Amino acid sequence: MRSLASRLVLLGIVQLVLMAVAAVAIFFIEGPHDEAKPSDRLNAAAIAQLEAVVGQPDALSAALDDLRKDRIEVSIYNAARQLVASNIDPPLWMPPERHHVPSPPDGLAPERPDRPRPVHTMFSPIDLGAAGRGTLVARGVRQPVTIVGPLMMFVCGLFILVIGALITARWIVRPIEQLSRTARALGAGNLAARSRLSRADEIGELGRRVDEMAERITQLIVSEKELLANVAHELRTPLARIGVALDLASEGDATAARSSLAEIAIDITELGGIVDDILIAMRFELDDAGRTNAAMPLRREVVAPRALADAAIERMHARHPQRPLTVQIADALPGLDADPRLLRRVVDNLLDNAHKYTPDPDRAIDLVVGPGAAGTVCFEVKDRGIGISAEDLPNVFSAFFRGDRSRSRETGGVGLGLTLAKRIVEAHGGTIAVDSEVGAGTTVRVVVPPAAPA
Repeated sequence: MRSLASRLVLLGIVQLVLMAVAAVAIFFIEGPHDEAKPSDRLNAAAIAQLEAVVGQPDALSAALDDLRKDRIEVSIYNAARQLVASNIDPPLWMPPERHHVPSPPDGLAPERPDRPRPVHTMFSPIDLGAAGRGTLVARGVRQPVTIVGPLMMFVCGLFILVIGALITARWIVRPIEQLSRTARALGAGNLAARSRLSRADEIGELGRRVDEMAERITQLIVSEKELLANVAHELRTPLARIGVALDLASEGDATAARSSLAEIAIDITELGGIVDDILIAMRFELDDAGRTNAAMPLRREVVAPRALADAAIERMHARHPQRPLTVQIADALPGLDADPRLLRRVVDNLLDNAHKYTPDPDRAIDLVVGPGAAGTVCFEVKDRGIGISAEDLPNVFSAFFRGDRSRSRETGGVGLGLTLAKRIVEAHGGTIAVDSEVGAGTTVRVVVPPAAPA
């Protein structure tokens, strides 16, 4: 994954290279600022052309102007060291003869004998025609520094920085704005809002985390709506039966009212179970949110695994007398330091689920209680029902999740059974695992550590 920092560093390097390329290009476009060399311009042919126009003042002046444009300053002196022509004012100074340093003419700076002559100053004899032989003094000058070069460099640098800023904005600002729009949409209640950032850097990772958070929030809200629907369904039937019994009692039919008391007691027990499941689940949710004072305390005591299994078996036979139940309980199992009410609820829930999701009433359910690894006790419930699909299997312990939604009204429940079972088992220091195959059945294993020796 290429990080955002590496991209910014690479962008800075590219900008630096572009600035260097622009500087080199401007240097070649504007020309060098070094001193021109007279010897490169005033060769024998050029001096011969000057000699040809010495007697023509206008032509000579034009030739000297051309040399001036080539950054060559020229002054021509006759044999008597008198100035004949020059393209610079004041003219270049004709040095004195060797070992003789006269005072320079007015306006000319003297040269010191101990200072070396400039390397780009040349002296050449020149034929002045009727005036005899003379001396041509030439000197190169530097290209004048103008504002064009710095201005061009400033414009190029500004252009490169603007391009870099636009690229940076595309990399950083636009995806951040997209994340901000997604957050606002989620805050406004649009649960379908997603950032959908496909990037291989930190901002892309943030976008994926925001989308995952939105997906979890959506699932939670949908699950809570399903909970409300399931609770309403579960409450409607017992409440309706209680209402019928009250109507019978109000009509004075005491015999019919008494016959309904047993059903009312069962209905009230079911209502209490639903309310208990919801309250326990909410307390565990508050505990996960950090409010540890909301956690449900465990009323621990040493309890025999056989006693837990026998209580669950008795309840299973009372609720579903037609269901075949195969029981295997090992002897000499260690005691468990557990809350018997909650741990029995786990076994009850597993047996109830096995019954609900085994449509064929003649198929047996297996309950095996035996030793596990490292002295633990294993409760295993196996059915031969509809099973759980591979895509739903990872979600079976999620609150309010129901894999068999098409049978939710028939099987009942609010989708909290396995969630509570997992929380209760983990609160006792144990583990719970589910193996299932569609059409073949489901096996749930609960492993609980033994009580510490006295």
